This record gives sequence, structure tokens and C-alpha cells, in this order.
Amino acid sequence: MKKIAILVIAATHVPLYRHYIYTHWTRLIEYTNAEKPNIDIFLLFEHGSDTSGLEHLVDNIIVDPDADLSRLCDPEFHQSEIPGILAKTVHALELLQHDYDVFFRTNLSSVIRVRDFDRFVQDKDPIMYSGALVWVDTLAENLLQYGRIGPGKSITSPSELDEYCGKTFVSGSAFFVNAKEVKNLLAKKSRLRYDLPDDVAIGLMFAEHEVLSNFSMTITADKAVSVLMEEIRNARPCHIRIEHFPLPIALELWEEFRDMKVWK
Repeated sequence: MKKIAILVIAATHVPLYRHYIYTHWTRLIEYTNAEKPNIDIFLLFEHGSDTSGLEHLVDNIIVDPDADLSRLCDPEFHQSEIPGILAKTVHALELLQHDYDVFFRTNLSSVIRVRDFDRFVQDKDPIMYSGALVWVDTLAENLLQYGRIGPGKSITSPSELDEYCGKTFVSGSAFFVNAKEVKNLLAKKSRLRYDLPDDVAIGLMFAEHEVLSNFSMTITADKAVSVLMEEIRNARPCHIRIEHFPLPIALELWEEFRDMKVWK
């Protein structure tokens, strides 16, 4: 049986994030600890994060001890969560690399249907760098589109990326890597681009990828919760991405998820 580490980018400075930790993720961690010995969930925090009140999750928290992010990326190019997300992902992989066969990186605003998720991983051979939301062969174009390449940027020309084998990236909201890929990534970690969004920087390092059709489902707050729940029941995705929900609707959604026991 494959051992799986689920790595969750975490923070507590926003009420919505604390809601997700205390509801979805607490319940999911309780369930996997009791019923799924092959799956471990880790909440990844940056150094200095406020984790008070999370003592019940202490065995499932990993804190990146290095607060000197300027060492990884010129502060001139720091933007939202850059380079923090990539730094704590790499730190967690370094700690866990020898203990798991499969790693799944996700974020707080995700829900995992664990039994279906575990069945998917166990049945699929091989698991490789993959996910449902994939920008195939458009990595440089994406960076150009979002104004991350050009004069005054950390990358002045797309040709600066030619030394990297990856041209595709998988959304950081949900991607897999296997133990061999983690080992190779860590062996080349000095080449990681901490000045870029974490999922793009990781995509640069992988020449191969796989698109996992129907694995994930993204839901948005522009529909009634009852309609969303019906769509989830019909689609039965392994991974649900809760995109940009305001706290009141996220609270309402949790009541439905809890009654449905969606983590099972």
C-alpha cells in the first residue's frame, strides 16, 4: 500500500483560514489518524506564524524554521506569498522525503474525499507530477500574461527559462509528485526560482506531467450551497477546490459537508 503525505499550505491571519483549519482539516486529520494509517496530513506554516490554539494538531504541523526569505529571493521581487509558499513546501519535502511514496500538495480551501482519494492513488500506477488544473506548454506565456517577464522584472526575457526542462505547470491548489520526483527536485533545489509563484517554479523542474481529468472540481460562491452540494454528489470528485468563498457562505457550506461526512 502506498504511503501518502498530504501537504497543506496553511496560515492563520485570516478568519476564513482559521475556519478551514478548525472544520475541514481538523475533521479530516482526525479521520485519517484513526482510519487511514497510510495517509498523513501536514499543515505547513511559515516561521513566526501564530499557531496558538492548534495544540490539538501539533503532530500534524510543520513550521519552516528559516524566516530569512530575502536569502531565497530579492525582496524587490517579493509579492503575495512569494517566496514563502515554495520555501515551506521544500522544507516539508526535505523532512518527509524518505517516509512516503506519494506527496499531494494542496491548500486550506480544499476538501478531500479521502476514501475516493486513497482508492485513486492506490489504483493508479504510476503516480507522477500531475493534477487536474494544468497549463500545458504555456508556462512562459502565463508569466508574460501576468507581467512577470520584462524590464525591471526578475526575468527580463523568456529565453532565461530555456535552461529549465519544464514548459508546463500544475496548479498549486492540487498536485501530486512521487518519491523519486521529490528526490530529484531536492537534488536541484538550488536552481528553484523563488521569485516566481510556487507552482510555476515547480513546473519548471519537471519535463513530464499528467493531466488528471475529473480528479478535481472547483466550486464558486455564485451558486446556492444546495446547488453546489448536488453538483458535488453527482460528480464525486476526489478533490474539491473552494474558490474565493466569503466566510458566511463557507460556514454554510461546512454545515452541508459535515452532515454529508464528505471527508469519508
